[in-house]
Amino acid sequence: MTADLSQLDAQTFDRTLSAAAGVFARHGLRGLDMASVLAEVATATGLDPAALRRDFPTRLDLAYAIALNSTRRLVNDQLADHRPGCPAERIERLVRRHIDHCWHRRTEEDLRRDVLPTLRAVDPARYRELSDLRYSYLEHLRSIVADGVAQEHFSVSGSGATASRVLETLESVVNWYEPHDGLSAEELGDVCTDLIIHHHLGGPRD
Repeated sequence: MTADLSQLDAQTFDRTLSAAAGVFARHGLRGLDMASVLAEVATATGLDPAALRRDFPTRLDLAYAIALNSTRRLVNDQLADHRPGCPAERIERLVRRHIDHCWHRRTEEDLRRDVLPTLRAVDPARYRELSDLRYSYLEHLRSIVADGVAQEHFSVSGSGATASRVLETLESVVNWYEPHDGLSAEELGDVCTDLIIHHHLGGPRD
């Protein structure tokens, strides 16, 4: 299959980035030269290595695309939830979606954290794009916290600062959680939900 990736459908593009993330998971971000990375991606996807090189000239271009695709997926999924529920129920759904995302996209989240300092230094526009997505997520979270405070479900002051602490807690899961440690995604969701609702947000226990 010979194609310019920019002309591929979203499913194939996502599959290509998933294959690249798998290469980085096996070898590390800097474990292979770029030609070897693209060769493995081409083998996994059937794409032309030259097309891959056109869309991703450098390792940073590819890592950024993976991180951006993963972050967009997380944020869009969170913002798309308009189901009814009390603030605590909405927070629980948000927490479990975040955990599920990190469960399935651990490598992508690691790459995002890895490339952000480099992007900030050498590519401010791309850095802002990732930062703006995080800000949208944070504002969504802040609105749920503010609703909980207004309805007296949560006992905190400063919904913005509290939302930041909640998001930092969720993001820290990537730092310490290992999928093979015996804790399932559902159990990890239970732990994080309890911590966030009852500790960070001051929600009462039944």
